[in-house]
Amino acid sequence: MRFRISTSLHLGAFLLLGSFGAMPALANYDGTLDTSLAPPLGADPFYGTPGLFDYLINLGGTGSAMNNDYVAATTVQVDGKILAAGWSWNTLFSMDQNACVLTRFNVDGTLDTSFAGSGRVVMNFGAGTEEDDCYISALALQGDGKIVAAGNLWDATHGERGIVFRFNANGTRDYAFNNGVSANHGYVIAGPNSAFSAVVIDTDGSIISVGHSIRAGFSDEDFFYEVWAGGNGNAISWNWASFNLGGDNDDRAYAAVLQNVNSVIGLSPDSVRPDGILPMHRALYMVGAANRAAYPDGLANHDCAVVALYNSGSGWGTDGTFGSGGKLTMDFPVGSAGEGDNICRTAVSRPGSDAAWGGYGVIVAGESYFISTLGGGTPGLASNYALADVDRTGVVTREDAFAYFQALPVPGIYNGIFGMVREPNGKLVVSGHAGTSDMNHQPSDAGVIRFNSDFSRDTTFGNDGAGLAMLSLDGRGGLLLHQREWATALALDNRGHIILAGERSVIIAVDNDYDWLVGRLNTSDEIFRDSFDGVVPPLL
Repeated sequence: MRFRISTSLHLGAFLLLGSFGAMPALANYDGTLDTSLAPPLGADPFYGTPGLFDYLINLGGTGSAMNNDYVAATTVQVDGKILAAGWSWNTLFSMDQNACVLTRFNVDGTLDTSFAGSGRVVMNFGAGTEEDDCYISALALQGDGKIVAAGNLWDATHGERGIVFRFNANGTRDYAFNNGVSANHGYVIAGPNSAFSAVVIDTDGSIISVGHSIRAGFSDEDFFYEVWAGGNGNAISWNWASFNLGGDNDDRAYAAVLQNVNSVIGLSPDSVRPDGILPMHRALYMVGAANRAAYPDGLANHDCAVVALYNSGSGWGTDGTFGSGGKLTMDFPVGSAGEGDNICRTAVSRPGSDAAWGGYGVIVAGESYFISTLGGGTPGLASNYALADVDRTGVVTREDAFAYFQALPVPGIYNGIFGMVREPNGKLVVSGHAGTSDMNHQPSDAGVIRFNSDFSRDTTFGNDGAGLAMLSLDGRGGLLLHQREWATALALDNRGHIILAGERSVIIAVDNDYDWLVGRLNTSDEIFRDSFDGVVPPLL
Protein backbone atom coordinates (compact mmCIF):
# COMPACT_ATOMS: atom_id res chain seq x y z
CA MET A 1 0.00 0.00 0.00
CA ARG A 2 1.32 3.43 -0.92
CA PHE A 3 0.08 6.14 1.43
CA ARG A 4 0.37 9.73 0.27
CA ILE A 5 0.29 12.58 2.74
CA SER A 6 -1.76 15.46 1.31
CA THR A 7 -0.02 18.57 0.09
CA SER A 8 -2.08 20.24 2.76
CA LEU A 9 -0.10 18.28 5.38
CA HIS A 10 3.53 18.04 6.42
CA LEU A 11 5.71 16.03 8.77
CA GLY A 12 5.52 16.52 12.51
CA ALA A 13 2.83 16.80 15.17
CA PHE A 14 2.27 19.47 17.66
CA LEU A 15 0.80 20.70 20.98
CA LEU A 16 -0.33 24.25 21.55
CA LEU A 17 0.54 26.01 24.82
CA GLY A 18 0.11 29.69 25.63
CA SER A 19 3.58 30.05 27.16
CA PHE A 20 5.68 28.06 29.58
CA GLY A 21 4.31 28.49 33.10
CA ALA A 22 1.86 31.23 32.09
CA MET A 23 -1.85 31.20 32.82
CA PRO A 24 -3.97 31.78 29.70
CA ALA A 25 -5.91 35.02 29.57
CA LEU A 26 -9.67 35.06 29.71
CA ALA A 27 -11.16 34.22 26.32
CA ASN A 28 -12.42 37.01 24.13
CA TYR A 29 -15.71 36.47 22.37
CA ASP A 30 -13.92 36.37 19.01
CA GLY A 31 -12.30 32.97 18.62
CA THR A 32 -14.49 31.07 21.07
CA LEU A 33 -16.19 27.86 19.92
CA ASP A 34 -19.60 28.37 18.35
CA THR A 35 -21.60 25.88 20.41
CA SER A 36 -24.55 26.04 18.01
CA LEU A 37 -22.45 23.72 15.81
CA ALA A 38 -23.26 20.40 17.48
CA PRO A 39 -21.54 17.08 16.76
CA PRO A 40 -23.58 15.27 14.07
CA LEU A 41 -24.58 11.65 13.99
CA GLY A 42 -21.44 9.85 12.88
CA ALA A 43 -19.21 11.93 15.16
CA ASP A 44 -17.52 10.15 18.00
CA PRO A 45 -19.67 10.94 21.11
CA PHE A 46 -16.66 10.36 23.33
CA TYR A 47 -14.68 13.18 21.81
CA GLY A 48 -17.28 15.46 20.23
CA THR A 49 -17.92 18.82 21.86
CA PRO A 50 -20.22 21.66 20.73
CA GLY A 51 -18.34 23.81 18.28
CA LEU A 52 -15.62 21.24 17.52
CA PHE A 53 -16.09 17.60 16.67
CA ASP A 54 -14.29 14.48 15.54
CA TYR A 55 -16.20 13.09 12.56
CA LEU A 56 -15.78 9.40 11.73
CA ILE A 57 -16.06 8.16 8.13
CA ASN A 58 -15.32 4.44 8.70
CA LEU A 59 -15.77 3.01 5.20
CA GLY A 60 -14.47 -0.44 6.07
CA GLY A 61 -10.72 -0.62 5.47
CA THR A 62 -9.22 -3.88 6.67
CA GLY A 63 -5.50 -3.15 7.03
CA SER A 64 -3.59 -1.75 9.99
CA ALA A 65 -4.32 1.76 8.66
CA MET A 66 -8.08 1.20 8.95
CA ASN A 67 -10.24 4.22 9.76
CA ASN A 68 -7.61 6.73 8.62
CA ASP A 69 -9.69 9.68 7.45
CA TYR A 70 -8.23 13.05 6.43
CA VAL A 71 -10.01 16.32 5.60
CA ALA A 72 -7.94 18.70 3.49
CA ALA A 73 -10.39 21.36 2.26
CA THR A 74 -13.46 23.23 3.41
CA THR A 75 -15.74 25.97 2.08
CA VAL A 76 -19.12 27.42 3.04
CA GLN A 77 -22.20 27.93 0.85
CA VAL A 78 -24.20 31.16 0.91
CA ASP A 79 -26.81 29.44 3.10
CA GLY A 80 -24.17 28.61 5.72
CA LYS A 81 -23.92 24.89 4.98
CA ILE A 82 -20.38 23.58 5.40
CA LEU A 83 -18.61 21.51 2.76
CA ALA A 84 -15.60 19.42 3.80
CA ALA A 85 -13.56 17.14 1.56
CA GLY A 86 -10.65 14.76 1.81
CA TRP A 87 -10.25 11.00 1.77
CA SER A 88 -10.89 7.85 3.78
CA TRP A 89 -9.31 4.40 3.94
CA ASN A 90 -11.69 1.70 2.71
CA THR A 91 -11.96 -1.62 0.88
CA LEU A 92 -13.22 -2.13 -2.67
CA PHE A 93 -13.04 -5.40 -4.61
CA SER A 94 -10.95 -6.86 -1.75
CA MET A 95 -8.35 -4.09 -2.17
CA ASP A 96 -7.57 -1.56 0.58
CA GLN A 97 -7.24 1.96 -0.77
CA ASN A 98 -8.14 5.61 -0.17
CA ALA A 99 -11.48 6.90 -1.46
CA CYS A 100 -12.27 10.57 -2.13
CA VAL A 101 -14.99 11.88 0.19
CA LEU A 102 -17.12 15.06 0.03
CA THR A 103 -19.47 15.82 2.94
CA ARG A 104 -22.00 18.57 3.62
CA PHE A 105 -23.09 19.64 7.11
CA ASN A 106 -26.10 21.79 7.94
CA VAL A 107 -25.59 25.04 9.83
CA ASP A 108 -26.25 23.25 13.12
CA GLY A 109 -23.61 20.56 12.40
CA THR A 110 -25.97 17.76 11.44
CA LEU A 111 -25.35 15.87 8.22
CA ASP A 112 -27.33 17.31 5.31
CA THR A 113 -29.06 14.15 4.07
CA SER A 114 -30.43 16.04 1.05
CA PHE A 115 -26.84 16.03 -0.23
CA ALA A 116 -26.31 12.90 -2.34
CA GLY A 117 -29.00 11.16 -0.28
CA SER A 118 -26.81 10.58 2.78
CA GLY A 119 -24.81 13.74 3.42
CA ARG A 120 -21.67 12.57 1.68
CA VAL A 121 -20.26 11.38 -1.64
CA VAL A 122 -17.68 8.57 -1.73
CA MET A 123 -15.64 8.02 -4.91
CA ASN A 124 -13.58 4.87 -5.44
CA PHE A 125 -11.42 4.05 -8.44
CA GLY A 126 -10.05 0.80 -9.75
CA ALA A 127 -11.41 -2.71 -10.24
CA GLY A 128 -9.36 -4.73 -7.79
CA THR A 129 -6.26 -5.48 -9.88
CA GLU A 130 -4.20 -2.84 -8.05
CA GLU A 131 -4.56 -0.19 -5.41
CA ASP A 132 -6.20 2.98 -6.78
CA ASP A 133 -6.06 5.85 -4.30
CA CYS A 134 -8.08 9.06 -4.56
CA TYR A 135 -7.36 12.32 -2.72
CA ILE A 136 -9.24 15.65 -2.65
CA SER A 137 -7.08 18.63 -1.66
CA ALA A 138 -9.12 21.70 -2.70
CA LEU A 139 -12.70 22.96 -3.08
CA ALA A 140 -14.32 25.88 -4.93
CA LEU A 141 -17.93 27.01 -5.44
CA GLN A 142 -19.33 28.18 -8.76
CA GLY A 143 -21.86 31.01 -8.88
CA ASP A 144 -24.59 28.55 -9.89
CA GLY A 145 -24.06 26.47 -6.77
CA LYS A 146 -22.07 23.69 -8.40
CA ILE A 147 -19.13 22.35 -6.40
CA VAL A 148 -15.63 21.84 -7.83
CA ALA A 149 -13.08 19.59 -6.09
CA ALA A 150 -9.47 19.02 -7.13
CA GLY A 151 -6.83 16.52 -6.07
CA ASN A 152 -5.16 13.46 -7.52
CA LEU A 153 -5.34 9.75 -8.15
CA TRP A 154 -2.51 7.29 -7.58
CA ASP A 155 -1.98 3.78 -8.89
CA ALA A 156 1.08 1.70 -9.69
CA THR A 157 0.49 1.85 -13.46
CA HIS A 158 0.08 5.61 -13.93
CA GLY A 159 1.59 7.09 -10.77
CA GLU A 160 0.01 10.41 -9.78
CA ARG A 161 -2.64 11.96 -12.02
CA GLY A 162 -4.39 15.24 -11.26
CA ILE A 163 -8.19 15.03 -11.10
CA VAL A 164 -10.97 17.65 -10.99
CA PHE A 165 -14.54 16.71 -10.03
CA ARG A 166 -17.69 18.76 -10.46
CA PHE A 167 -20.88 18.12 -8.52
CA ASN A 168 -24.34 19.55 -8.82
CA ALA A 169 -25.64 21.49 -5.82
CA ASN A 170 -27.46 18.38 -4.57
CA GLY A 171 -24.26 16.31 -4.46
CA THR A 172 -24.77 14.31 -7.66
CA ARG A 173 -21.98 14.29 -10.22
CA ASP A 174 -22.24 16.74 -13.10
CA TYR A 175 -21.84 14.24 -15.93
CA ALA A 176 -21.55 17.01 -18.53
CA PHE A 177 -18.14 17.75 -17.03
CA ASN A 178 -16.10 15.03 -18.76
CA ASN A 179 -13.53 16.47 -21.23
CA GLY A 180 -15.43 14.69 -24.00
CA VAL A 181 -14.38 11.27 -22.70
CA SER A 182 -17.55 9.84 -21.17
CA ALA A 183 -21.04 11.02 -20.29
CA ASN A 184 -20.84 9.10 -17.01
CA HIS A 185 -17.79 10.63 -15.39
CA GLY A 186 -18.38 14.02 -13.79
CA TYR A 187 -14.62 14.46 -13.58
CA VAL A 188 -11.56 15.19 -15.73
CA ILE A 189 -8.09 13.69 -15.38
CA ALA A 190 -4.79 15.34 -16.25
CA GLY A 191 -1.79 13.54 -17.66
CA PRO A 192 0.53 11.21 -15.71
CA ASN A 193 2.91 12.52 -13.05
CA SER A 194 0.62 15.36 -12.00
CA ALA A 195 -1.33 16.36 -8.89
CA PHE A 196 -3.57 19.33 -8.00
CA SER A 197 -3.49 21.13 -4.67
CA ALA A 198 -5.63 24.21 -5.45
CA VAL A 199 -8.54 25.18 -7.69
CA VAL A 200 -10.13 28.54 -8.62
CA ILE A 201 -13.04 29.59 -10.85
CA ASP A 202 -12.23 32.19 -13.51
CA THR A 203 -14.53 35.07 -14.46
CA ASP A 204 -15.48 33.33 -17.71
CA GLY A 205 -16.57 30.19 -15.84
CA SER A 206 -13.49 28.15 -16.69
CA ILE A 207 -11.81 26.15 -13.94
CA ILE A 208 -8.09 26.50 -13.16
CA SER A 209 -6.42 23.69 -11.23
CA VAL A 210 -2.94 24.28 -9.82
CA GLY A 211 -0.31 21.87 -8.47
CA HIS A 212 2.76 20.14 -9.84
CA SER A 213 3.66 17.92 -12.78
CA ILE A 214 6.60 16.35 -14.60
CA ARG A 215 6.63 17.41 -18.23
CA ALA A 216 7.58 15.03 -21.02
CA GLY A 217 11.32 14.68 -21.43
CA PHE A 218 12.11 16.06 -17.98
CA SER A 219 12.72 14.34 -14.67
CA ASP A 220 11.75 16.91 -12.04
CA GLU A 221 8.43 18.25 -10.80
CA ASP A 222 7.49 21.84 -11.66
CA PHE A 223 4.67 24.23 -10.84
CA PHE A 224 1.77 23.31 -13.11
CA TYR A 225 -1.68 24.64 -13.99
CA GLU A 226 -4.42 23.40 -16.28
CA VAL A 227 -7.49 25.28 -17.51
CA TRP A 228 -10.79 23.42 -18.08
CA ALA A 229 -13.85 24.73 -19.93
CA GLY A 230 -16.63 25.64 -17.52
CA GLY A 231 -19.32 23.90 -19.57
CA ASN A 232 -17.95 20.49 -20.54
CA GLY A 233 -14.57 20.31 -18.81
CA ASN A 234 -12.57 20.22 -22.03
CA ALA A 235 -8.90 20.94 -21.42
CA ILE A 236 -8.23 24.45 -22.78
CA SER A 237 -4.59 25.04 -21.89
CA TRP A 238 -1.85 24.05 -19.47
CA ASN A 239 1.71 25.00 -18.69
CA TRP A 240 4.64 24.48 -16.32
CA ALA A 241 6.92 26.85 -14.44
CA SER A 242 10.32 25.65 -13.28
CA PHE A 243 12.65 27.41 -10.84
CA ASN A 244 15.80 25.31 -11.37
CA LEU A 245 17.38 26.34 -8.06
CA GLY A 246 19.79 23.42 -7.89
CA GLY A 247 17.59 20.83 -6.22
CA ASP A 248 15.75 18.06 -8.03
CA ASN A 249 12.23 16.75 -8.31
CA ASP A 250 10.41 18.97 -5.82
CA ASP A 251 9.05 22.33 -7.08
CA ARG A 252 5.38 22.29 -6.10
CA ALA A 253 2.54 24.80 -6.02
CA TYR A 254 0.18 24.35 -3.06
CA ALA A 255 -2.09 27.41 -3.39
CA ALA A 256 -3.58 29.69 -6.04
CA VAL A 257 -4.98 33.24 -5.97
CA LEU A 258 -7.01 34.62 -8.87
CA GLN A 259 -7.63 38.36 -9.22
CA ASN A 260 -9.89 40.18 -11.65
CA VAL A 261 -7.49 43.08 -11.72
CA ASN A 262 -9.26 45.68 -13.81
CA SER A 263 -12.53 45.45 -11.91
CA VAL A 264 -10.63 45.55 -8.59
CA ILE A 265 -8.66 48.71 -9.27
CA GLY A 266 -11.18 50.41 -11.57
CA LEU A 267 -9.41 50.16 -14.91
CA SER A 268 -11.25 50.02 -18.19
CA PRO A 269 -10.80 46.85 -20.29
CA ASP A 270 -8.50 48.62 -22.74
CA SER A 271 -6.21 50.18 -20.13
CA VAL A 272 -2.52 49.68 -20.89
CA ARG A 273 0.06 48.74 -18.29
CA PRO A 274 3.09 50.93 -17.59
CA ASP A 275 5.26 48.75 -19.83
CA GLY A 276 3.15 50.04 -22.73
CA ILE A 277 2.65 46.58 -24.19
CA LEU A 278 -0.14 44.56 -22.67
CA PRO A 279 -3.51 45.37 -21.19
CA MET A 280 -3.99 43.33 -18.04
CA HIS A 281 -7.37 41.91 -17.11
CA ARG A 282 -6.73 39.05 -14.68
CA ALA A 283 -3.84 37.87 -12.54
CA LEU A 284 -3.11 34.34 -11.27
CA TYR A 285 -0.56 33.64 -8.56
CA MET A 286 0.73 30.12 -7.94
CA VAL A 287 2.31 29.78 -4.49
CA GLY A 288 4.38 26.91 -3.11
CA ALA A 289 8.00 25.86 -2.65
CA ALA A 290 11.02 25.51 -4.94
CA ASN A 291 13.80 23.08 -4.13
CA ARG A 292 17.48 23.89 -3.67
CA ALA A 293 20.30 21.45 -2.99
CA ALA A 294 20.10 20.08 0.55
CA TYR A 295 22.30 21.52 3.30
CA PRO A 296 25.47 19.57 4.23
CA ASP A 297 23.75 18.22 7.36
CA GLY A 298 20.91 16.81 5.24
CA LEU A 299 18.23 19.39 6.05
CA ALA A 300 16.05 20.02 3.00
CA ASN A 301 16.45 23.48 1.47
CA HIS A 302 13.27 24.85 -0.11
CA ASP A 303 12.44 28.48 -0.72
CA CYS A 304 8.92 29.83 -0.62
CA ALA A 305 8.06 30.44 -4.28
CA VAL A 306 5.53 32.50 -6.26
CA VAL A 307 4.75 32.53 -9.99
CA ALA A 308 2.68 35.42 -11.39
CA LEU A 309 0.62 35.00 -14.58
CA TYR A 310 -1.62 37.41 -16.46
CA ASN A 311 -4.46 37.03 -18.94
CA SER A 312 -5.31 39.93 -21.22
CA GLY A 313 -7.95 37.99 -23.11
CA SER A 314 -5.79 35.68 -25.20
CA GLY A 315 -4.71 33.12 -22.63
CA TRP A 316 -2.40 32.95 -19.65
CA GLY A 317 1.21 34.12 -19.83
CA THR A 318 4.01 34.99 -17.45
CA ASP A 319 3.83 38.47 -15.92
CA GLY A 320 7.30 39.81 -16.65
CA THR A 321 6.74 42.82 -14.36
CA PHE A 322 6.69 40.55 -11.30
CA GLY A 323 9.89 39.49 -9.54
CA SER A 324 12.47 38.00 -11.89
CA GLY A 325 10.76 36.92 -15.11
CA GLY A 326 7.43 36.43 -13.33
CA LYS A 327 8.90 34.43 -10.43
CA LEU A 328 9.94 35.10 -6.86
CA THR A 329 11.61 32.99 -4.16
CA MET A 330 11.86 33.86 -0.46
CA ASP A 331 14.29 32.48 2.11
CA PHE A 332 12.79 33.43 5.46
CA PRO A 333 14.87 34.37 8.51
CA VAL A 334 15.93 31.26 10.39
CA GLY A 335 17.33 30.15 13.73
CA SER A 336 20.83 30.46 15.08
CA ALA A 337 22.23 27.67 12.87
CA GLY A 338 21.75 29.91 9.83
CA GLU A 339 19.84 27.50 7.60
CA GLY A 340 16.20 26.87 6.86
CA ASP A 341 13.66 24.98 4.77
CA ASN A 342 10.73 27.17 3.71
CA ILE A 343 7.35 25.80 2.58
CA CYS A 344 4.52 28.20 1.64
CA ARG A 345 1.19 26.36 1.67
CA THR A 346 -1.53 29.01 1.46
CA ALA A 347 -2.12 32.51 0.06
CA VAL A 348 -4.73 35.28 -0.17
CA SER A 349 -5.02 38.56 -2.07
CA ARG A 350 -3.43 41.45 -0.21
CA PRO A 351 -5.82 44.23 0.86
CA GLY A 352 -5.72 47.76 -0.46
CA SER A 353 -4.22 49.11 -3.66
CA ASP A 354 -0.44 49.27 -3.71
CA ALA A 355 -0.24 50.90 -7.14
CA ALA A 356 -2.40 52.26 -9.92
CA TRP A 357 -1.58 49.39 -12.23
CA GLY A 358 -1.43 45.66 -12.36
CA GLY A 359 -3.11 44.33 -9.24
CA TYR A 360 -2.66 43.84 -5.57
CA GLY A 361 -0.18 41.02 -5.13
CA VAL A 362 -0.51 38.32 -2.47
CA ILE A 363 0.05 37.43 1.16
CA VAL A 364 1.68 34.02 1.53
CA ALA A 365 2.05 31.80 4.58
CA GLY A 366 3.54 28.48 5.61
CA GLU A 367 6.38 27.09 7.68
CA SER A 368 10.12 27.65 8.04
CA TYR A 369 12.15 24.67 9.33
CA PHE A 370 15.61 25.09 10.84
CA ILE A 371 18.14 23.40 13.09
CA SER A 372 17.52 24.96 16.49
CA THR A 373 20.20 25.43 19.14
CA LEU A 374 17.74 27.03 21.56
CA GLY A 375 16.72 25.47 24.85
CA GLY A 376 20.16 24.34 25.93
CA GLY A 377 19.82 20.82 24.56
CA THR A 378 21.16 18.94 21.56
CA PRO A 379 20.53 20.87 18.32
CA GLY A 380 17.62 19.53 16.36
CA LEU A 381 14.82 20.31 13.94
CA ALA A 382 12.23 22.96 14.83
CA SER A 383 10.04 25.34 12.81
CA ASN A 384 8.38 28.74 12.91
CA TYR A 385 5.42 29.99 10.99
CA ALA A 386 6.19 32.03 7.88
CA LEU A 387 4.11 35.01 6.75
CA ALA A 388 4.96 37.54 4.02
CA ASP A 389 3.33 40.35 2.06
CA VAL A 390 4.32 40.47 -1.63
CA ASP A 391 3.28 43.43 -3.79
CA ARG A 392 2.34 43.20 -7.45
CA THR A 393 5.94 43.74 -8.59
CA GLY A 394 7.27 40.88 -6.47
CA VAL A 395 8.72 43.04 -3.69
CA VAL A 396 8.39 41.57 -0.19
CA THR A 397 7.08 44.50 1.82
CA ARG A 398 6.62 42.71 5.17
CA GLU A 399 7.53 39.35 6.59
CA ASP A 400 7.23 37.71 9.96
CA ALA A 401 8.93 34.32 10.03
CA PHE A 402 10.88 34.10 13.28
CA ALA A 403 7.70 33.84 15.32
CA TYR A 404 5.61 31.03 16.67
CA PHE A 405 2.48 29.73 18.33
CA GLN A 406 4.65 28.29 21.10
CA ALA A 407 6.84 30.54 23.20
CA LEU A 408 10.18 28.83 22.55
CA PRO A 409 11.07 26.89 19.36
CA VAL A 410 13.48 24.35 20.83
CA PRO A 411 14.13 21.12 18.92
CA GLY A 412 10.93 19.15 18.57
CA ILE A 413 8.70 22.25 18.58
CA TYR A 414 6.99 23.02 15.29
CA ASN A 415 4.80 25.94 14.24
CA GLY A 416 3.28 26.06 10.76
CA ILE A 417 0.43 27.68 8.84
CA PHE A 418 -1.76 25.54 6.58
CA GLY A 419 -4.92 27.63 6.12
CA MET A 420 -5.52 31.37 5.74
CA VAL A 421 -8.44 33.69 5.00
CA ARG A 422 -8.57 37.46 4.76
CA GLU A 423 -11.56 39.24 6.24
CA PRO A 424 -12.93 42.22 4.26
CA ASN A 425 -11.68 44.51 7.03
CA GLY A 426 -8.13 43.46 6.13
CA LYS A 427 -7.51 41.21 9.12
CA LEU A 428 -5.84 37.85 8.48
CA VAL A 429 -6.90 34.58 10.10
CA VAL A 430 -4.45 31.68 9.91
CA SER A 431 -4.68 28.10 11.14
CA GLY A 432 -2.29 25.22 11.55
CA HIS A 433 -0.37 23.30 14.16
CA ALA A 434 1.55 24.49 17.17
CA GLY A 435 4.70 23.46 18.97
CA THR A 436 5.17 20.99 21.77
CA SER A 437 7.86 20.32 24.30
CA ASP A 438 7.28 16.59 23.79
CA MET A 439 10.33 15.37 21.87
CA ASN A 440 8.14 12.74 20.16
CA HIS A 441 6.13 15.59 18.58
CA GLN A 442 2.85 14.46 20.13
CA PRO A 443 0.35 15.34 21.55
CA SER A 444 -0.70 18.39 19.52
CA ASP A 445 -3.47 20.97 19.34
CA ALA A 446 -4.80 23.04 16.47
CA GLY A 447 -4.11 26.76 16.55
CA VAL A 448 -5.92 29.74 15.01
CA ILE A 449 -4.42 33.25 15.07
CA ARG A 450 -5.85 36.54 13.85
CA PHE A 451 -3.54 39.32 12.69
CA ASN A 452 -4.29 42.95 12.02
CA SER A 453 -3.51 44.18 8.52
CA ASP A 454 -0.03 45.32 9.66
CA PHE A 455 0.79 41.74 10.82
CA SER A 456 0.46 42.62 14.51
CA ARG A 457 -1.53 40.19 16.64
CA ASP A 458 -5.22 41.07 17.03
CA THR A 459 -5.60 40.93 20.82
CA THR A 460 -9.42 41.02 20.56
CA PHE A 461 -9.26 37.42 19.30
CA GLY A 462 -8.58 34.16 21.12
CA ASN A 463 -7.87 33.01 24.65
CA ASP A 464 -4.23 33.86 25.32
CA GLY A 465 -4.39 37.66 25.16
CA ALA A 466 -2.30 37.67 21.97
CA GLY A 467 -4.71 36.79 19.17
CA LEU A 468 -4.51 33.01 19.56
CA ALA A 469 -7.32 30.43 19.92
CA MET A 470 -6.30 27.03 21.28
CA LEU A 471 -8.44 24.09 20.11
CA SER A 472 -8.30 20.54 21.40
CA LEU A 473 -10.29 17.31 21.72
CA ASP A 474 -8.37 15.49 24.41
CA GLY A 475 -11.00 13.00 25.47
CA ARG A 476 -12.39 12.79 28.98
CA GLY A 477 -9.80 14.16 31.33
CA GLY A 478 -7.06 13.77 28.75
CA LEU A 479 -7.09 9.99 29.06
CA LEU A 480 -5.71 9.47 25.56
CA LEU A 481 -2.27 10.96 25.13
CA HIS A 482 -0.25 11.42 21.94
CA GLN A 483 -3.14 12.99 20.05
CA ARG A 484 -2.55 15.16 17.03
CA GLU A 485 -4.95 17.89 15.99
CA TRP A 486 -4.24 20.10 12.98
CA ALA A 487 -6.40 22.82 11.43
CA THR A 488 -5.39 22.44 7.79
CA ALA A 489 -8.18 24.44 6.09
CA LEU A 490 -10.14 27.63 6.81
CA ALA A 491 -13.21 29.42 5.43
CA LEU A 492 -15.57 32.24 6.43
CA ASP A 493 -19.33 31.85 6.50
CA ASN A 494 -21.87 34.57 5.77
CA ARG A 495 -21.83 35.78 9.37
CA GLY A 496 -18.08 36.19 9.42
CA HIS A 497 -17.71 33.10 11.60
CA ILE A 498 -14.60 31.01 11.04
CA ILE A 499 -14.91 27.44 9.76
CA LEU A 500 -11.92 25.20 10.32
CA ALA A 501 -11.23 21.64 9.24
CA GLY A 502 -8.35 19.27 9.64
CA GLU A 503 -7.38 16.02 11.27
CA ARG A 504 -7.26 14.40 14.68
CA SER A 505 -5.30 11.29 15.57
CA VAL A 506 -5.15 8.87 18.46
CA ILE A 507 -2.49 6.20 18.80
CA ILE A 508 -4.23 2.84 19.09
CA ALA A 509 -2.82 -0.66 19.54
CA VAL A 510 -1.38 -1.11 16.05
CA ASP A 511 -1.41 2.29 14.37
CA ASN A 512 -2.61 5.89 14.44
CA ASP A 513 -6.32 6.35 13.88
CA TYR A 514 -7.09 9.61 12.04
CA ASP A 515 -10.50 11.27 11.90
CA TRP A 516 -11.89 14.48 10.44
CA LEU A 517 -11.76 17.54 12.67
CA VAL A 518 -14.47 20.17 11.97
CA GLY A 519 -15.20 23.30 13.98
CA ARG A 520 -16.65 26.81 13.94
CA LEU A 521 -15.44 29.87 15.87
CA ASN A 522 -17.47 32.92 16.85
CA THR A 523 -16.65 36.42 15.71
CA SER A 524 -18.44 39.69 16.40
CA ASP A 525 -17.95 40.91 12.83
CA GLU A 526 -21.07 41.72 10.84
CA ILE A 527 -19.34 41.57 7.50
CA PHE A 528 -21.22 38.75 5.77
CA ARG A 529 -24.75 38.88 7.22
CA ASP A 530 -26.55 39.57 3.94
CA SER A 531 -28.27 36.50 2.41
CA PHE A 532 -27.53 34.32 5.43
CA ASP A 533 -29.91 34.76 8.36
CA GLY A 534 -29.97 38.49 9.05
CA VAL A 535 -29.02 37.95 12.70
CA VAL A 536 -26.27 40.06 14.20
CA PRO A 537 -24.02 37.96 16.46
CA PRO A 538 -24.10 39.18 20.06
CA LEU A 539 -21.31 41.38 21.36
CA LEU A 540 -19.95 40.16 24.70
